[in-house]
Amino acid sequence: MTEISHAVGTDAVPSPVVSVHTFGGLCLHYEGSPITICWESQKARLLFCYLLVSYDQWIHRDKLIEALWPGCDPDAGSQNFKTTLSRLRKSFSGAQTLVPVASQGEAYRLNVKEIGLDASAFKCAALTGIKLHARGDSVAAKRYLESAQDLYTGDFLPEEPFNEFISAERRYLAQLHASVIILLERVYAEEGNTTASEAISMLRKLSELCESA
Repeated sequence: MTEISHAVGTDAVPSPVVSVHTFGGLCLHYEGSPITICWESQKARLLFCYLLVSYDQWIHRDKLIEALWPGCDPDAGSQNFKTTLSRLRKSFSGAQTLVPVASQGEAYRLNVKEIGLDASAFKCAALTGIKLHARGDSVAAKRYLESAQDLYTGDFLPEEPFNEFISAERRYLAQLHASVIILLERVYAEEGNTTASEAISMLRKLSELCESA
């Protein structure tokens, strides 16, 4: 799998100490080795998943409270959030003593200096590849599109099928992946790479069948 801590075609940058894999199911690695997080509560885990959706974007506390406790009394919601955030941080307070969440006033996001995310790397590679292809640079576009394809190994956080906050992101990523497949098929056809073109065509048809099922 493509390293999620490196942008395609750029100089290497230091890898985050924790890599989060969300495609096909939530999985975390610490310095390359799988780790198990003992979540202090299910809400703490869900808060972590919500922060994965926004990842490097600041998200206001009130939006998180509404997503976690819809219609909750403001005072109760504030206390619930404070407790859940504390439990989330405690979930990562093992031997490594990681700081998973950064804050700025009443806005929060994951600590991107310590936590890398496959979905974020996928979006970056996919969108860059799409833009390059639109500009007519198929050679450069192919590198990014192939990197995105390597990263997309299944649905985003499939263990949360009925959570609309997460499902909206899952649908967006699936649509973006469909665009990646279509453009790769075109690039391979332009190159005359019949084998790759047929393989990606089969993948596209399989993806379409899964979506219609």
